[in-house]
Amino acid sequence: MKPIDMEVSSEITLSSESSLWTRRTLWLLGGLLLWRIAYLALCPMDLVHDESYYWDWSRQLDYGYYSKPPMIAWAIGASTAVLGDTPFGVRFPAVLLGTLGLGFIFLLARRMYDAQTAFWATTLAALTPGNGAMALIMTIDAPFLFFWCGALYTFWRMLERDHLRPWWLLATLLLIGLGLLSKQTMLGLLVFGGLFVISSKEDRHEVLRPGLWLTAVGGLLFLLPVLLWNWQHDWITLQHTSEHFQRESGSWLRQVVVSLEFFGGLFGVVSPVTFFLYLVVGLACCASLTKLDRRAKYLVLLSIVPLLLVGVLSLKQRIELNWPAPFFPAGIILVSAWAMGHLPVSIPLISPREFRLKHAALVSLIFLLATYALPLATGPLNLAGGTMDPIVRLRGWHALGQATGAEIAKHRTPSQAEPLLIVAAGREIASELAFYLPDQPRLYLWSGNRVPHSQYDIWGGPEGDHQGREAILITRLDQPPPPPLQAAFYQVERLTDIHIPVGHHGREHAITLWRGVRFQGWPEVEAKPTTQLARPEIGRRR
Repeated sequence: MKPIDMEVSSEITLSSESSLWTRRTLWLLGGLLLWRIAYLALCPMDLVHDESYYWDWSRQLDYGYYSKPPMIAWAIGASTAVLGDTPFGVRFPAVLLGTLGLGFIFLLARRMYDAQTAFWATTLAALTPGNGAMALIMTIDAPFLFFWCGALYTFWRMLERDHLRPWWLLATLLLIGLGLLSKQTMLGLLVFGGLFVISSKEDRHEVLRPGLWLTAVGGLLFLLPVLLWNWQHDWITLQHTSEHFQRESGSWLRQVVVSLEFFGGLFGVVSPVTFFLYLVVGLACCASLTKLDRRAKYLVLLSIVPLLLVGVLSLKQRIELNWPAPFFPAGIILVSAWAMGHLPVSIPLISPREFRLKHAALVSLIFLLATYALPLATGPLNLAGGTMDPIVRLRGWHALGQATGAEIAKHRTPSQAEPLLIVAAGREIASELAFYLPDQPRLYLWSGNRVPHSQYDIWGGPEGDHQGREAILITRLDQPPPPPLQAAFYQVERLTDIHIPVGHHGREHAITLWRGVRFQGWPEVEAKPTTQLARPEIGRRR
């Protein structure tokens, strides 16, 4: 056979193999999406209070909120407009974005190496318990990780500098901007992406070209509405965010223990074998950084390097397990590339073989199946409501809303209008009752805080003329309404207590309902508590 024929045959074989692994990945992602949708529909769980809180944001769409950028509210608002104000409608964006985001991992790994490496990277990422959980619970991480993975791919394509560069530049700009509207951590991609450009001899000339700066500045411009909103609200989001970086009190020994707990938790979130390989491959690449090509350096600087910095931060304060989530996609690609023999690094006692990936995938699958099975097994195992219950925060809210709604209807005078609903028990109960009360009415939270502690404090009380209206006040069990709130009514009387068991271990949701007669107006927040405040009559209803 002539050499030219052999080259053509080799190209056909490579193309056929690439198509095979690409089809396998498509089947994987398609099956995973259908499985997650079915699980969400057939195994409904009550919303955790963060989800109901963000859902309440979606009923009052804005370009800024107390603690987070607006994307979470926009995504939930779009989903519930189509699918209804149900747990499925709230969580569907997490399923969709959490699964489709894996496609960017495949595209980047295939572009850098080959389709087989990309298949294993996508598989390992999909099987991590963390991805499984974040694709079922609608928090800010669902849209954020989708945009992060997308920008990770399009930024690399932009640096390839082919004829499609302007389009990849635009795509990167949009994804970074949308990511910033999801979570401020998206700034990390600009920081570590810029660090790669500066450190890569093949790419550092980009610093002198307008494209890189246009991408960064264009992405940051998406924050202008958020900054305007914060300027109008005394920079409350920045104040709230700064609280996450305050040093915790305690000895250095205690902080070391906390840091070790953080890394120990990552073995469960990522799965033991995958995270072990992530660490050893990442550290080996750091030690051999000068030997790596630009592909591996890109992955290193967007995975293990930021994780190590987070590890240092964990010696100062407690770190949530979801904070380093954006650093795992690039690291898992790095692991897959190492196992397939694409990296010139050696690790003592561990040779690069494809079966390493199969072992990691098998262990991850076991952990992932356990993640899906535990919510269903807590009842038969008598774990519901106990310290070992992984979904204890998702229990009892629907029952509490229905029981509260029934009691309100029981005590309502037929001739009166719908009562105002005012909560004095914190945003957790306020948001859950807003979602689970019949007809999902508007609730108002009274906290008495001079500095807002939640979005409810920013929204304030009912607008318009509600003088003389009757109201239902909701407090934690046996706690009377705060004196300023009592003073907003001619009379306050106790109605009833509601107890909703959560599992079989004595845990419960317990509240007390009060009736406020003849509303006088939303109370002003006092600078300091005062003992001169007139208190209306309070008595248990007979």
